Order: sequence, then structure tokens, then C-alpha cells
Amino acid sequence: MLAITPADIWQSHVGNTEKTVKAIFSLARKLHPCIIFIDEADALFPSRRNDDQRWTRNMFNLFLSEWDGLMTDLTSPFVLLATNRPCDLDPAVLRRAPVQIHLEMPRAKERAGILGVLLKDETLGPDITIPKLVELTPHYTGSDLKNLCVAAATECVQEQPKDTWFRVLMERHFLSALKTVGATKMNKSVKSQALRFKADSK
Repeated sequence: MLAITPADIWQSHVGNTEKTVKAIFSLARKLHPCIIFIDEADALFPSRRNDDQRWTRNMFNLFLSEWDGLMTDLTSPFVLLATNRPCDLDPAVLRRAPVQIHLEMPRAKERAGILGVLLKDETLGPDITIPKLVELTPHYTGSDLKNLCVAAATECVQEQPKDTWFRVLMERHFLSALKTVGATKMNKSVKSQALRFKADSK
């Protein structure tokens, strides 16, 4: 899998963005079977405007052209996009993505599974359990939970003697971490976009 972010494209020197796009698709074909995963796709493929810079339009059009070429190429990679703002994507991109999936916020059972993976190599104290952490983290995303666990581990390390290599995460470490790592807030505009996108995809 080739994991691509907008920075991988935009950090190229002006005039080299097209070369970067071609290189991505060329490498993906050589690695067949391969997935091109693009995170934060709305930042790379926002709805086009008349005042877009020429090099931006050229990159956009080249990517769409390469994507169209996948339809007839037997060694074509699979393109997977991820975005928090689906309604900001250019319509031409949405037309080329026939399958669109809206992911809900993780429920209690799913948060328990995520925490189980994040903490599988950690030792928890007797005063904290994964079910208790689930109760403390309503509306937390997977990313929020990861940040919480990292913050709790940092709290633990900071209070230990420097020559201590074994750490035990206690309830106080997580309670302290909860003060600085909150749940990601989804504002009303994003919620309405998600609902509209979900309805349009049916």
C-alpha cells in the first residue's frame, strides 16, 4: 500500500507536482497488486474554482487522467480516499469513487477493542480497567484514544525514577491525561455534511 498525504504532493517544487503524481501511479503499477491510500483527500481534491492556480489545476487534471486510465489497465492499483469533509470533495472525484462509506464514531464495544490493541503491551494497575476507560471516553475517536494512552504513559514515565524501566499505568495517569486530551468535537457543519453525504450515497 502507498499511503499518500496532501503534503507529499504539495511539498514538491512547483512544476514537479505532476511528476510526483505520475511517479505514484507508476510505482503502484509496478507493485501490483497495490492500494493507493490518500488521507485528507478534501485538502488535495477540493471543489475547483476559476481562480485556482494553473499548477494546481494541472495536478488535479493529471490525477483524474491517471485515475481514468485504471479502468482499462489490468495491473491498475486500487484508489482509496479518506476524508472528514466529503462534501468538500470535487464532484469529478466523487464520480470516480463509486463506493462511498461513512464511518460512525466508535461505540462502547468498538472503543474497548481499540483500547485493547493500544494497551496490549502495557501493564494496567489494579484501579483501572479497559471497561472503566470505555466509560470515561464517550465520543472519543480512535485517534483520541491513542492520544489519551500516549498522554497517560507520559504521565507515568514522568513520575518514575529515571532508572526505572518497568511502568504500570494507574487510574491517576489516565485521569490526568483526560484533562488535556478531550474528544474531538464535530461541529454542526461537519455533522450536517456527513448526514447529507450519507443520504446522497444511498
